[in-house]
Amino acid sequence: MGKIVRRLWKFASVRWLAFVVLGGIVAIRIADPSATKILRENIWFDQFQKVDNYVPPERHTVIVDIDEESLQELGQWPWSRYDLAVMVQVLGQLGARVVGFDITFPEKDKLSPAEWATTNKNLSPEMVAQLKGMPSNDQIFASVIGQSPVVLGGAAFYREIENREQPLPAEPRLGYRNGNGKVWLPLYRDLVYNTEVLQQATPGFGVFSIDPSSDGVVRRVPALIRVGPPGEYNDQKVYPALTLEMLRIGHGEKGFIIEKANEASGISQIKMRSKVNESGEVVIPTDEHGILWVRFSEHEPDIFISAKDIIKAGELPPERQQELFRKIQGKYVMIGTSAEGLKDIRATPLEGAMPGVEVHSQVLDMVENQAFLIRPSIANAIELAIILFAGIVLISFVPRLSAMTTALFFVPFCLILMGASYYLFIEESILIDGLTPVAALFILFVLLVYQKYAREQEQKKQVRGAFSQYLSPALVEQLAEDPSKLTLGGETRSMSFLFCDIRGFTPISESFKGDPQGLTRLINKFLTPMTDIIMGNHGTIDKYMGDCIMAFWNAPLDDPDHARHACESCLMMQADLIELNKRLEVDAKEDGRPFIPIKIGIGVNTGECVVGNMGSEQRFDYSVLGDAVNLGARIEGQSKSYGVQNVIGELTANEVRDYAILELDLIAVKGKDEAVRIFTMLGGPEMAQDPAYQALYKETDEMIRAYRERRFEDSQRHLDTCREMRPDMNVLWDDIYQARLDEYKENPPPEEWDGVYRATSK
Repeated sequence: MGKIVRRLWKFASVRWLAFVVLGGIVAIRIADPSATKILRENIWFDQFQKVDNYVPPERHTVIVDIDEESLQELGQWPWSRYDLAVMVQVLGQLGARVVGFDITFPEKDKLSPAEWATTNKNLSPEMVAQLKGMPSNDQIFASVIGQSPVVLGGAAFYREIENREQPLPAEPRLGYRNGNGKVWLPLYRDLVYNTEVLQQATPGFGVFSIDPSSDGVVRRVPALIRVGPPGEYNDQKVYPALTLEMLRIGHGEKGFIIEKANEASGISQIKMRSKVNESGEVVIPTDEHGILWVRFSEHEPDIFISAKDIIKAGELPPERQQELFRKIQGKYVMIGTSAEGLKDIRATPLEGAMPGVEVHSQVLDMVENQAFLIRPSIANAIELAIILFAGIVLISFVPRLSAMTTALFFVPFCLILMGASYYLFIEESILIDGLTPVAALFILFVLLVYQKYAREQEQKKQVRGAFSQYLSPALVEQLAEDPSKLTLGGETRSMSFLFCDIRGFTPISESFKGDPQGLTRLINKFLTPMTDIIMGNHGTIDKYMGDCIMAFWNAPLDDPDHARHACESCLMMQADLIELNKRLEVDAKEDGRPFIPIKIGIGVNTGECVVGNMGSEQRFDYSVLGDAVNLGARIEGQSKSYGVQNVIGELTANEVRDYAILELDLIAVKGKDEAVRIFTMLGGPEMAQDPAYQALYKETDEMIRAYRERRFEDSQRHLDTCREMRPDMNVLWDDIYQARLDEYKENPPPEEWDGVYRATSK
């Protein structure tokens, strides 16, 4: 028993985090937030439709399009309902099976004779009386649609519409099987529909509202909806979609049957009897909320007929009339708009912009062709089971086996899972998500592999022991005398820091393309002499960062002349680089590759910092922390901006006043608000005695002083002299100060200008 408990404890102790993550993944999938829906629907299911390129085997619909040409010829919308009555009559004569309006008529026609007489003040009383005695356009339209297979549309709203006078339209006949499925339908608060005279006359009424997904793409449409106050089921009414109502009239049925698989489940399908189909019924599978997944096809211009051609069909040539008859006879005719100004444009998985009426047309074609997309009610349970089962298998075996071995099983499993999902779509039109489970399992797999790697690294570190830490030789000697120093902690010291970086390293590395070992040898040839110079001047190498060196002075051993030693190292490194480049040029010729000389930038700064063993209880290193260190790194980066080989801080410059030093600027480096003076070293004490340097120093000092005192013409005069003395420093003279002087002469700085330049790059 104890052995079993120990094994279980070992199993759980290694895998507990993975079980927590698996539980979190399962909880997220059950909650099904928008992120998982985007992965499942927006990416995976959309990709199915894009790859499938579905083309309906038969088109059962045509669209009478209120397009731009119709608006230009017949005038702006809304048109007179007399014209719409003519349109319905013509469509009936052309053999339309059912006419559906993807439009609602909630207000009276203002172009009716009586309405027009009321608003026109220039008519005689006799003319007004005569016009008011004429039938309204709404009555004419109602008379026509009352004698035709017409479905009027309405729009559902999530908010209640105020000041409603007309009661909601009557519901269609509804039947229920295996319990009342009404409560599962999408609920809307209110409805916009048609004027009373039209609503009472129309043989059918359907809702054309479409709720797109969060990204604005239409993927699903409701077959039936509820309208009414939340929670008040008796006061809620059920209305079919426009397409469903057109199907009902087209098949000669009086109502719908909402069917559930069992008492506890949601809706499974909607049925209606049919006087047309051989089976005697139409079956429409839906999800549990009575919503249809739409199998979209690409935009089909051939099913569109301009509305002007229908209204003015009598004026068309006989051959065009015959063509319209062939296109419309026996078809469901949907009346809608593609005109941009009427704003009924939708996005689908296949089209970025499609007329909304064509979405309804494709839904109707899908039903008549029985080409449904089916998302089974158990789909979520299947996907959860896959995640849970495969997750437990991964947690059980990944820690035992190598990453390569587990990957050989994991990758094919994921491919099979996604392949099965695609196969079900292509062959059975079933939507099962294969991407979300794979993404969830991939997260778990990466976690397990990382945990395994981390445990192996920890074991290797423990084998090496405490003295495998990366310590400087001087510190190792101190630890030999006092092992208690192998603890975390540090002390505050005044120190000097040097940062050295190769300029233009990318072209150099590209010259060794295909020869990484050669690049390594080059870096070693550079770092070795530079390191020797630093250590020969009592410096400690803190770290190498690729082609960059970081070093410090006055720790771990005391060095009272740390600033001078750092500056001396800087100048020696610059001098040694000349000889190093000569040797590297010879090597490049022998190797048959182009020679790119190494150029470096060096930053030296002095200040207080904390130095000591930094890190964690398990792993630490001897290093430095502090603002002075960060500033040293920042000013090294400015050497390129100012066109000099080195940049030193003000405290460093104060310690080596006998060196040949020029002030560069008063700058606030990136990441700092406080300004600092920066300098460059041209040479050591010998150069400082050179009259040429002394003259340059005087002119530079006068140029910068005049610049900060806003005497820009004086500064320009001294700058011209500096340029003549040292033309090789053209970046400093031309790119920095000449550019600033040109700008400030044209646009003087504000009175509160402090002369500080604020760097925007490191």
